[in-house]
Amino acid sequence: MSKKYVIFPIIGGIALLSLIFFRPHVSHNNDTIKISGNIEITEVEVSFKIPGRVDKRLVSEGEFVGIGQNVAHLDHRELSQEVAVHEAEVQAAQAQLQEMEVGYLPEEIAQAEAKVRQAEADFNRYLADYERQKKLFENEVISSREFDMSKSAYEVAKAKQTGAKEQLALLQRGIRKEKIDQARAQLEKAKQGLGLAQTKLSNANLTSPITGYVLSENIQQGEFVAPGTPIVTIGNLNDVWMRGYINERDLGKVRLGQHVDVTSDSYPEKIYDGTITFISPEAEFTPKNVQTEQERVKLVYRIKVSINNPNQELKPGMPVDGVIDLNDEK
Repeated sequence: MSKKYVIFPIIGGIALLSLIFFRPHVSHNNDTIKISGNIEITEVEVSFKIPGRVDKRLVSEGEFVGIGQNVAHLDHRELSQEVAVHEAEVQAAQAQLQEMEVGYLPEEIAQAEAKVRQAEADFNRYLADYERQKKLFENEVISSREFDMSKSAYEVAKAKQTGAKEQLALLQRGIRKEKIDQARAQLEKAKQGLGLAQTKLSNANLTSPITGYVLSENIQQGEFVAPGTPIVTIGNLNDVWMRGYINERDLGKVRLGQHVDVTSDSYPEKIYDGTITFISPEAEFTPKNVQTEQERVKLVYRIKVSINNPNQELKPGMPVDGVIDLNDEK
């Protein structure tokens, strides 16, 4: 009979040890559900949009940075020269367009009129000489060589007269609209080139898109980087959350917007306000870092608890616990 009584204490001891060493990941009673997890934050890998050599990295790991603060910049000497070239092209195109829009000055027209008068006088003189030489040649008084020279001088004078008259007519008509439109298009093209060069130059300066702390330095000064290569990783400690898991039995008890009291081992006396901001629509197996094999094979639903972290005390990876008050109707 005594052997029967020995078995029960042994079985009871085993059951007690199971409760001690195999703590479930989610615990609850009728009023609360307790979940455990780790702090996660928004992390941003900051990178250049253009290739180049890192001239300076201006922040270090652990340093606080504000949104828009300079983080690093590339060697931009060639880019600055490119901008200067395009600026000169824009200035030249602007000057040309302005000159065309103003039109020709009265002085230019007066000069053209004077050239016409001079060309007409030269033409009349060479014409008279040509007609005289022609008669002499016909009467065999001069050689053909002398006649040809006179004829050539006459034809040159005639061409100059025609050119001078055409130039004067052009000035009097003004610049054609098509020419002005072409000059205006050339100016726009030059401005576009300048804009692209200025954008490339501005992209050589890297700024932080968020306020946070530098979590890691990924590139050192002097290294050549391709577009998209992470220079530093910045974490936003004002946007922290806890990743937790709810089993199917408790899924219907939680909802978006529900309040969660969050505590940490680092600050055991403090309670942080949390809110459920995400409930996964799909079940998954409990993550491998859960304590027991029995818990790991269970299907659970992932939830996200956003936490107020005004003093930025909660850091990435920090273990935390959350208590969901099922009686809280807020």
